Amino acid sequence: LLPDDPLPFAILAAVGATFFRFVQGQVLTVQLDMLVLFGLSSGLIGYQLALLVMGASIQDSLQHSNNQYASIIDEGSPRKNEISKPQPRPAMKRQSISEVLLKKSVQSLHSTLSRESNFRTASLPKIMPKQIVMVPTLPKFPEGAPIGSHSNCWSSPISKDFHVRGANYLKDKKKVPSDDFLFPCRGCDIFLTDDPPVNIGRNSSILGGKLREVPTFIINYRLPWGVFVSYHEIPQKFVPYLRRGNGYSDPSSSGILPPLADMAPGERAVCNFLLSDSEERDAVWKMVPVVVEGPWVVKRVVGGKPAIVGTKLPVSYVYQPPEGNLADYLEADLDIVSSAAARNILAVVRSYTQTLTIDLGYVVQGNMVEELPEQMMLGLRIHGLDPLTAEVLPPFEDESMDHPARIEDIDENGYDTD
Repeated sequence: LLPDDPLPFAILAAVGATFFRFVQGQVLTVQLDMLVLFGLSSGLIGYQLALLVMGASIQDSLQHSNNQYASIIDEGSPRKNEISKPQPRPAMKRQSISEVLLKKSVQSLHSTLSRESNFRTASLPKIMPKQIVMVPTLPKFPEGAPIGSHSNCWSSPISKDFHVRGANYLKDKKKVPSDDFLFPCRGCDIFLTDDPPVNIGRNSSILGGKLREVPTFIINYRLPWGVFVSYHEIPQKFVPYLRRGNGYSDPSSSGILPPLADMAPGERAVCNFLLSDSEERDAVWKMVPVVVEGPWVVKRVVGGKPAIVGTKLPVSYVYQPPEGNLADYLEADLDIVSSAAARNILAVVRSYTQTLTIDLGYVVQGNMVEELPEQMMLGLRIHGLDPLTAEVLPPFEDESMDHPARIEDIDENGYDTD
């Protein structure tokens, strides 16, 4: 009451002070059963009133969103009978992700309608080439800049900061600093969508349209409000194992795999990972999260200990073979929403994402002497992500721009069936 109606607030405060002064020192004897009944009644009345207030607030919010949607559409498509605009509401200091997603979706729809209108009126050739919708990818963190000085960007962490199983781990259980990452990081993206897809690699707009310039390993984190995607280059020495493990016959090669004996133990483990099926991959693929800078509560929850990804949340693998000048890719889709443990961690971390610097490392677990010492497969450092600044996921070209791939569209070999 105070900001909007100071006079009623002052009257209410005066009445309350007078009442408490009157009852000061008074003693009232109440039976226990009546006291319990009064407490339960008060609680139920308050609960019902809260539901009514919440329902009215939600209805008002939806009405306001519909009015905004209608006003934006009306701006792009003027009508003969103009609808009066609703009274503006006070600006919010912080919008929710759902509001941002709605706003950006409406803006995208308005842009699409405008393009279609221009297309009808302009004299263009009958056959139009497909155009890739370019969206900005997250920039790389400036080299040499202090941690925390920039946000919404990425960098490659130091591989030696990750401790992996040593050469004699099966006997002494000792870990050692890792050598360089086997799959260099190419970048990452964050997109808003109400239906996080699998096989996001089919979207030609991701990574600034440069995804399929080289063989790439994609990690697609499917979140409640969108997707976070990281991209890691697969060196040529691993490509034959990638294709053989996914049933692709390369006509340009002899079909003979490079000998494992000439590779380092960590490289052998990755080759075996690429040759394995989904269940075998799930049993050895480990995530190592490390909070570089952030609140104590986040460091406590994340922990920094390695975890077998496949035992914590559902993972689906999708392989797309090379097509002409387009390189192949292997994608791992991590369903964060389906994991209670992952949701609990996300609930704690999401309040600090803008000030959080975290390393996400992955390694193939070495279970044999030939695969030890381990070597980090890939790594990514995330600097202060703010999902509210993310772009809406660009449409997919090959599905009428409406229905991205789903789990049921992927066959048993990891190929897209569409």
